[in-house]
Amino acid sequence: MKTEILQRPKFADSAEKEVMDLEHKPGRILGVKRSALLEIALFFVLAILLDQFVFDADSFWYVTPHPFWLIVLLITVQYGTAEGVLSALAATVVLLAVGIPEQTMNQDLYDYLFEVVRRPLMWFVAAVLLGELRMRHLREREQLRKQLEEARQNEKIIADAFQRQQEIKADLEVRVAGQMRTVISMHQAVKSLEQLDSGKVLFSIMDMVRAVMSPQKSSVFILSQDVLEAAVHTGWTGSDEYLRVIGAEHPLFQEVVARRRILNVSNENDEHILDRQGVLAGPLTNSETGEVIGMLKIEELDFVELGWTTVKNFEVVCEWIGTVYGNARRFHTAKENSVVNDSGLFLSSNYYARQTAFLTSLARRHNFALAQIDIALQNYDELPRDVRSHAPGALSKAIDQVLRTTDLAFDRRNNGREFTIILPATPKRNARIVEERLLKALQSELGGELRGASWAVRIEDLHTPA
Repeated sequence: MKTEILQRPKFADSAEKEVMDLEHKPGRILGVKRSALLEIALFFVLAILLDQFVFDADSFWYVTPHPFWLIVLLITVQYGTAEGVLSALAATVVLLAVGIPEQTMNQDLYDYLFEVVRRPLMWFVAAVLLGELRMRHLREREQLRKQLEEARQNEKIIADAFQRQQEIKADLEVRVAGQMRTVISMHQAVKSLEQLDSGKVLFSIMDMVRAVMSPQKSSVFILSQDVLEAAVHTGWTGSDEYLRVIGAEHPLFQEVVARRRILNVSNENDEHILDRQGVLAGPLTNSETGEVIGMLKIEELDFVELGWTTVKNFEVVCEWIGTVYGNARRFHTAKENSVVNDSGLFLSSNYYARQTAFLTSLARRHNFALAQIDIALQNYDELPRDVRSHAPGALSKAIDQVLRTTDLAFDRRNNGREFTIILPATPKRNARIVEERLLKALQSELGGELRGASWAVRIEDLHTPA
């Protein structure tokens, strides 16, 4: 944002200034305007030609008023003192060079000299007096011109200042709107992080980073067997040469994972470690366990955004992400090892493989029958969400009514639509009886809202006694 509001305007183009100077400072020769010299020369050439070929060749000595008054007054009034004096001098030279009369008998020397110098003296006096009046007018006009130019400059200053104020106002409005959008984005990103699926959390991390820091390029690395591997990234292009796998021997790994440091490219030592791999890098640390689970790296960020506040926000985001993702992984691990599914109505699919293998081995060793019933909701996707959510509960009640306490019911894929029932000491023919009873009980439990549910049942013989 610009902080200087008022400043002196400069000419947009030096050529424009030169043109303006030429308009107010026309060409001069020895301090006299060239146009004045040209007018004086033309006038006296014409006057001499008329005097020589039309009149008496006496420089109009006996003409009153003398024609040379015309050029003296015209030049003086038009140009000023210097040009007026020059025209008076030229008139004097032409007059005295051609038309000086001889002294008469009734004139003494002083009368004769006065008669000779009277007109030139009057011309010079008139040139000086009228020229100074003209020069005063020119000075006043020049002063008015300067005042007008200053007024125009002040007007331009005010207009530019107003324009800058408008730009600042617009920039502030954009920043406020951007902050509002950032707050909303952060809220949405935080909500997306409030889940226990580690895969979904991993992708939601990038939304959080964008909402808080607005980077052009960023990435998340996950620590696996002493190697940092790029899990998700945004903004990367095919021309980027960022490392996707960072081994334990790399300085970036040593500083971020081993020493748990926040690296900032604005620090000279950190710049060497980052080595054009990013501008910020920090460890994703679970604050509850102290475990380093990965690294957050910002590859590209606006320079104006790289300040102390951004670094502190980056540090907080790293710790926040590390804790959320660490808890999601712990939940995922616990879920994989859980005996029951999420609803608590059935045994989990992870427990199914181990329990089936155990029962099959036990059935072979003690020579008893072992059967399995697979039951699935065929039109699961066609049912409304609020309706199909009642299906697992209805199936669980039907199982409680029909099955024995030794029978085991599993949520086969932990998806609420495919289930498996293990029947120890039950041959396949008896499993069909269980199937009929189960479907009948299930039909009575479903009621009106699940009357359109379609179930598929399959019986499998896991072991038949010899």
